[in-house]
Amino acid sequence: MRIGISSWSLPWAIGVAGYPRPSKPADATSLMELAAEVSAEVIQIADNLPLHEQPPHTLRSLAGASRDTGIRIEVGTRGLDPGNLTRYLRIADTLGATLVRTLPHDGADRPDFPEALRRLNCVKEEFMSSGVTLAIENHDFYPSAWLRRLVEETDSPAVGVCLDAVNNLGLGESFREVLDNLGSLTVNFHCKDYRIARKPSMLGFDVTGAPAGEGMLDLPLARETLRDDIAWIIESWMPWQGSI
Repeated sequence: MRIGISSWSLPWAIGVAGYPRPSKPADATSLMELAAEVSAEVIQIADNLPLHEQPPHTLRSLAGASRDTGIRIEVGTRGLDPGNLTRYLRIADTLGATLVRTLPHDGADRPDFPEALRRLNCVKEEFMSSGVTLAIENHDFYPSAWLRRLVEETDSPAVGVCLDAVNNLGLGESFREVLDNLGSLTVNFHCKDYRIARKPSMLGFDVTGAPAGEGMLDLPLARETLRDDIAWIIESWMPWQGSI
């Protein structure tokens, strides 16, 4: 197990749509600096800090910092568009990254199963020959069984699952159910702890983030189920605190 942080570990420091922006937003360079400060072994730079918008010199600087510190870089994007996935494969090569995380969707682009499979089949050989793993994250637009079938039918060692501990609560799927469906295919884990509490009215529940190890996430079960050689990326759903 390698413990890491991501650009979704500190979303408020980067900026969240619809809320005030930080006066000095965190960027990929400050994420690398924070990783060194907290002795993280990995950083995952995801879609809230899109790497394709970074100038070449920034990517070269990140690659150099990774070599100097020994902190591995994983890159992230969203969607299954083959052109974009190929672009991020090139970015991974520049950064010395061996994993690209993506989502099955990108905004209004939510492919159905046949289209998602077609898109993955367009890129799987290129990922395979490059030695880079494509990790598709479960999300509440798609049941975990759907993602399992997609990865299994893609049938490539270069395509696996980025398992998020909480996303599928939006479909009524528990962490245990998601882990049961996707654990054996998981190549990257978004370790996002959470709490579920009744509203003061007792009518319904609120789901909020919690510090890792202090919420309801069954960490021993995750450790028992997941492979030993993958990165656990600590993410955060810190609730809005009233001001940036």
